[in-house]
Amino acid sequence: MKKASLLIAIVLVAAAVNPVSAKTLSEEQMGLISSNCSSIKLQLKRIQKDDARNRVHLGAQYESIATNLMMNLNLRLVKNGMASAELAEQQTTFMSERDRFKDDYIGYSQELETLISVDCKNEPQKFYNQLNTVRKKRKDVDSSMKRLSNIVKEHRQSLESLKEGLKK
Repeated sequence: MKKASLLIAIVLVAAAVNPVSAKTLSEEQMGLISSNCSSIKLQLKRIQKDDARNRVHLGAQYESIATNLMMNLNLRLVKNGMASAELAEQQTTFMSERDRFKDDYIGYSQELETLISVDCKNEPQKFYNQLNTVRKKRKDVDSSMKRLSNIVKEHRQSLESLKEGLKK
């Protein structure tokens, strides 16, 4: 039953959020946050732990793609006199976006830590405002991950084109 009330509280808070602008919460909303504060904090700590684990995994994957695939391939192509400006540009873009992902994640992580430290029982409005900030930062991380994924898709298409060109 506690999980159900926690989920309801999170849904209510989520439904009330307008990430573009700060909004004053109703007494009912503030009461929900205050009364479920300890459960909300536990859930946020679980999210923080899961996100940290996912960040390590993604970071390792991105690093592997950048060095073991893109960089090594481009070096091999240059060595064999087959340099591809398109593949080199994708490598540069990927590395730049990977750095942006790291920065976005650090910003998100810091804001999430701040959110967890807010006393939601006594300061539900402050908690809500910080929650909006965290959501925006999380959206930035998600956008960066999507951009990285798109670069990898483009790179794969370029590799397919290179492969077809080599067959001819």
